[in-house]
Amino acid sequence: MAEKRDILDDIIDIQSDWMKVSHPLGDIADSLVDPNKAHVFNPADYKGRPRANSAYCVNIAAKREGLCSRCYDVCPVNAIVSDGKAIKIQDNCRECGLCLSACPTEAFQLAKLMSKQLYDKVARLASTYEQCYLTCTRALGRFPKDNEVVLPCVGVLTPEMLFSLLVDYDNISVYLPLGICDRCQTTTGEEVYATNIGLAEEWSGFSVGLEVDEADLTHEQTRAYKRGQFVSNMARAGSTMLLAGSPALLGAKAVAERIRRHTQKINDMQKSLEDAVGGKTSTNRRHILTQARKLALSTIQDSPALANVYPVQIPVCDSSLCSMCCECVAACPLHACDIDAGGHFSVEPAYCVSCGACVKACDDGALYLQPADPADLVVPDPNAAKTAEQRALVQKAKAEGRAKVSKYLDALEHLGISSDDK
Repeated sequence: MAEKRDILDDIIDIQSDWMKVSHPLGDIADSLVDPNKAHVFNPADYKGRPRANSAYCVNIAAKREGLCSRCYDVCPVNAIVSDGKAIKIQDNCRECGLCLSACPTEAFQLAKLMSKQLYDKVARLASTYEQCYLTCTRALGRFPKDNEVVLPCVGVLTPEMLFSLLVDYDNISVYLPLGICDRCQTTTGEEVYATNIGLAEEWSGFSVGLEVDEADLTHEQTRAYKRGQFVSNMARAGSTMLLAGSPALLGAKAVAERIRRHTQKINDMQKSLEDAVGGKTSTNRRHILTQARKLALSTIQDSPALANVYPVQIPVCDSSLCSMCCECVAACPLHACDIDAGGHFSVEPAYCVSCGACVKACDDGALYLQPADPADLVVPDPNAAKTAEQRALVQKAKAEGRAKVSKYLDALEHLGISSDDK
């Protein structure tokens, strides 16, 4: 159901129309730019060769090949090689980024395509526009609009990141024209993104939109964003009708604040988890949380019931078969599992990414995977009472802000402006 318009919506429309009238030659002027100086759309601007961090590779950590082959399997040009001591990415790399989403331990890294960075970018646009579109360089073939996220391949998005986004936002779509993947040389991309999106939808219970026709794309900003930004601009221009405190929660500032709170939530969750489990193994090796797992766990903290559908399998040890060789521990670069001085095997479910490398590394056959207890994925919050109190204060501040905006609109109407005057 459409939201009811009021006087503020009319003022924003008038302002937008006036800007168009004030710059009647804007589009024509843009077309007269010197073609020799014009910037040309270049797909390479949205790509990059990942950096391999061999310390996070299970094969390198365990000093044996064959424990994991996900990056090899997904690379469309066999550009990933290993000499047993380090991973190397050869010059024929297509820079598709599929190895980033395929590796469970995040042994491949490229700053602009890491899970948290992509989450923040998509979340910022989804908060600002009615729709946020995820697409690839071949599908777009032009400079992106402000609400379009161009990727080397949609398959670069991890299912954990998509899971978090779908729970938080309901206006995310993929734009891929029909047949565009059929002619792509990144031959494994379609299967990867179909699998990752399917998993995210299954875990979250929400769906990703799909657009195949560019004419159906919308680039309209959300009503809430336009209203907030307009009032905030009025306040910065010197209006005394609003108190100084309210613009901080409006428009672009509200979007930035939402991203900041999400980052802080992840940091708080990680600290609480480290406090709960000790943060280190018996040999003083620090547990490592991947970015993708941080996103998933932070989402589960807000909705613990999601832990029941977010599948995590953890290794379980048959102590009668274990020879305490610790090959399983060596195979885990995230240090999720441990064998203490007494020979007792243990694993921290929150850190385990279910790669199964430890099971393959166990020549004794003592390890096998089984589903983790969903409760183990809900990180205890020692500041729950304080958080509830802060949430109540925020709700109170929002109510007061709405009252101030309403008072401001009443003042405008008393000046003789009404929606009927348009």
